[in-house]
Amino acid sequence: MTVDTTLHFDIVSGISGDMSVGVLCGLGLDIAEAAKLVSGMVGVEISASMESADVSGVVCGRLKLDLPHEHAHRTMKDIRAMLERSAFSGQVKRDAIGIFQIIADAEGAVHGKSPEDVHFHEVGALDSIFDIAVFAYGVEQLGIKEITSSAPVLGSGMVKMAHGIMPVPAPAVLKILEGVPVAPSSEQTEMTTPTGAAILKYYVKQYGGFSGKMLKTAFSTGTKTFRTVPNMLRGILIEGAASGGLVMAETSVDDCTGEMMGHLFGRLKGLSRDITITQTIGKKNRPVFLLNVLCEKENLEAVARVLFAETSTAGLRHYPVDRIIMERRMECADVRGVRVGVKVLEYKDIIKYSPEWDDCVSAGEKLNMPASEVYAAAKAAFYRS
Repeated sequence: MTVDTTLHFDIVSGISGDMSVGVLCGLGLDIAEAAKLVSGMVGVEISASMESADVSGVVCGRLKLDLPHEHAHRTMKDIRAMLERSAFSGQVKRDAIGIFQIIADAEGAVHGKSPEDVHFHEVGALDSIFDIAVFAYGVEQLGIKEITSSAPVLGSGMVKMAHGIMPVPAPAVLKILEGVPVAPSSEQTEMTTPTGAAILKYYVKQYGGFSGKMLKTAFSTGTKTFRTVPNMLRGILIEGAASGGLVMAETSVDDCTGEMMGHLFGRLKGLSRDITITQTIGKKNRPVFLLNVLCEKENLEAVARVLFAETSTAGLRHYPVDRIIMERRMECADVRGVRVGVKVLEYKDIIKYSPEWDDCVSAGEKLNMPASEVYAAAKAAFYRS
């Protein structure tokens, strides 16, 4: 599976964390391996499997968890610490924390508290922690580069929550989905959960239909039965990027400071695939910064606005970019008892291994050894096998 694979969610009747994970399992995620990683993270044994369910004559996958009973109400600080000390890769940790942060920000805004002081109830329970961590893990394992979606269906009526009876959509869901196109429903129940909403908000930049070569499809379901629609979430794996192509935006500036150039990396985060700045010599023999921003075609206008606002440039060049990319999958190496994520890259008869640097840094701190030695050991483990 290449890094330019897109997952499209076709939301028939809402979206939740367990249904999102169910889609990834239908596309090939090893749920048992994921459960081992989460068990190690939370310190209790969690078993997970997929069972089949008939939904309007369609066989759908349903996530089944065996969890210990608990009464813990965790804060964002608790969950961040839990994820940071886990055996997941650096990217999975960042993505899972990012999803939780969206929920914390929404809950904080709704209840008038700092996001760090919010006590998660439903979302802080083990099943929601499992769903968010495993979804982020599955995206990495399956090599999914982008996620698109149809408009989420929200539901209506009332629902009982930790704070009492709440209208549907729940206040946190409304806050999370600000700026997102949504679809109505007459079903008197919650159809999009806070976890499902946060997954969409974190990953999805494009809502609507889909096009492209379909590689694989998956169907998942939850535990509810609806009156007017089948309880079904469909996932479609599409070859290629959803945005319709990549472009390189390029400009040269000779009267900006290094501080200004460094500031651009933060401003362009989320708009670009890659940013490089090269120092060279330009017109009138002046030292210049040559700035290259690789981005989706749909983001070119937003990139141009940042460059015009944050630098002295008066224009930029842009051109389409084609790429040859290696297929990628994630494996783990054991370095003195600590797991380190390793990208396995393949192209025809060529294969190479690239340990995740953030994992090497984290493992180095635990083992009291240089990150470079962890990197070498993780790489060597694959060449010896």
